Amino acid sequence: MEAAAAIKPYRCACAHCGLPVTAAPSASGDTRSASVEIFCCHACRVVAMIIGKQEQGDHSWNLLRLGFGALLAMNIMMISLLLYSGSVETETIPLFRLILLGLALPALAVLIPPFLAGAVRELGERRLSLDALITGGSLSAFAVSAVNAVRGSGEVYFDTATMLPVLVTLGKIIEASAKTRAADLLHTLESLLPETAMRVISSGVDEVGIGLLRPGDLVRVRPGERIAVDGCILEGASSIEEAAFSGEFLPRLCTPGDRVIAGTVNGSGTLLVQADRTGKELLLHGIIDLIHDAWSKPSRAERIAERAAALFIPAVLIIAAGSMVWWSMLGDAGQGLLSALSVLVVACPCTMGIATPLATSLAISRAARAGIVVRGGSVMERMAKTETVFFDKTGTITTGCPIVQEIVPIDPLLDKYELLGRLAALESASEHALGKAVIAMARGCGADSGSVSQVQVCPGRGISGAVTWRGVAKQVTAGTAIFVSGAAGSPAMDGSSTMVDVAWDGELRGRLLFTDTIRPDAGPCVAELRRRGMACVLLSGDRFAAASAIADRVGMEEVSAPRSPVQKVEAISAVMAAGRTVAMIGDGINDAPALAAAHTGIALGAGTELAKQSGDVVILSGQLMQIPWLISLSKETRKIIRGNFAWSFGYNAVALAAAAAALLHPLLAALAMVVSSLTVLGNSLRITAFPGCQPPDEISRPGAGTEPDSIASR
Repeated sequence: MEAAAAIKPYRCACAHCGLPVTAAPSASGDTRSASVEIFCCHACRVVAMIIGKQEQGDHSWNLLRLGFGALLAMNIMMISLLLYSGSVETETIPLFRLILLGLALPALAVLIPPFLAGAVRELGERRLSLDALITGGSLSAFAVSAVNAVRGSGEVYFDTATMLPVLVTLGKIIEASAKTRAADLLHTLESLLPETAMRVISSGVDEVGIGLLRPGDLVRVRPGERIAVDGCILEGASSIEEAAFSGEFLPRLCTPGDRVIAGTVNGSGTLLVQADRTGKELLLHGIIDLIHDAWSKPSRAERIAERAAALFIPAVLIIAAGSMVWWSMLGDAGQGLLSALSVLVVACPCTMGIATPLATSLAISRAARAGIVVRGGSVMERMAKTETVFFDKTGTITTGCPIVQEIVPIDPLLDKYELLGRLAALESASEHALGKAVIAMARGCGADSGSVSQVQVCPGRGISGAVTWRGVAKQVTAGTAIFVSGAAGSPAMDGSSTMVDVAWDGELRGRLLFTDTIRPDAGPCVAELRRRGMACVLLSGDRFAAASAIADRVGMEEVSAPRSPVQKVEAISAVMAAGRTVAMIGDGINDAPALAAAHTGIALGAGTELAKQSGDVVILSGQLMQIPWLISLSKETRKIIRGNFAWSFGYNAVALAAAAAALLHPLLAALAMVVSSLTVLGNSLRITAFPGCQPPDEISRPGAGTEPDSIASR
């Protein structure tokens, strides 16, 4: 078992472009040796050598070597054209062939080493790729040409032997350079952090490297500076630009008590921030780690492409050998050699090798640029197949912040402001969300708030205390109907709202109805998903009446409530058992079991536990409209992958047949191979131009996300 584990391939990142690559361990069994650089293709290896990233030479020498080799190859091509045209006298042809030999020797000496090194490395790992084909084809053409040139008879192919590595090198430089766009996001994210920060100490302010910051440190952030820590604002107010994290281009106004993220840009105000997370614990580093992890998880399409590419090279070698044997049997050994050479050259395994991983990696990068972390190519692939979407209610469809919907006075002689003022004073001793809603409304409409003492809190039932309002003290009780008056509430009350009774002096004085605010983009999100044929279900632990009222306001026809966490998983599993592809959308913590149970779990908001959330997708901004946008991106990615596969298999089938039938000269074959790779590359790069998520122009459903009327208008 240990021996089997030692030779098991592993996933890592390309040393040049950062894309995922499957590699074999070294002979010692080490799969993470820092001294071994792994490349996703020979293009990245060649480019890394040219720009001096490897030990083969420095930047200037490698560029000089490539330029010198290309110059010699072009001169060889010009002389070969003279020979092909018949412009050279017959008696001087042997001399020109020897001149070609003299030019080809140094040309190959500087052009072939990158391909030869790759071929040797791959043979040592018991695998083959384009490096072996280019090396074999070029050296074979040179060997045959050299023998014929020396003996003075037969065909020579010095132009093919030298221009082949030149064309492939130039094409792959373009390819490898373009592939680095997939990794540009990570480079951009890593550059968001400032190098230093202004740490506040007892003697003043000290500018230190951000690596020296620790949780609890106070950091002064000046106007226009990037924030160096994840933390909380203690002093100051400013607008914070967070587009790199949330995809929202508008700055967010932040005041004391608001949280800020390292890497965001401070506006015109000066801030004092207390650090909560620093170093590797920053949210920014968590996002980078998640994207790296996502790139290391191949999708089903990627695994198919890898298997196809592994079988492709042996098949090409068999076709090349068969072509040579066939033409030799027909009495034309020279044509057999030329056909075999064309087969080796025209074969393009790179189209299969990059068809899926490049498109998937670019899609993950494009999503991250919009503030969405997708955890793996398989997740991106599954999103396109979504048929049913389950939504949690609180914190997902709604904001999770209740507001006072209505104040219902029971005592007709009671001043509404007294009812609201006494209740606000009582709730000031509580941290309950309903109490905060009461206090906010009292402040909003100018109701006087009294003082409170002798407070008693009964969790889940209510609160009581002595409230003095405008100099008059009353023993006030607020909470459920049973807690306040010992009897159930009126059955005529709307069951979709949360009800709080208020009493003093032993008499029921009034009743407050609370409702949760709906996210402004909840309705448009549901409408867009339904327009695309997806079923939307509200899956809530709240009462059915309350959940049904929310579902009606956002246009959802199906409600499953009340459901415990276990029952939520059962509801999702039942739909999945029926053969439908399911996505679950929740806050990422309370809905962890349901998120994990669905085919795709989508968590809203980054939170403080980003790395621990159960979601396959994390939408940092919490914008619901990014869900249909992400599904569109997934569908576009799948479309591009299918197009890449179709082109790859179609091109190779036609090109190999034409080469074997002697319809392609090796130079044209080399050019065709380069064009094929660039075609797949260009098709995949279309993902980077995928349009961003556009916010809805207006909320079409009345009442969604609106505030209730003020108390004065009731």
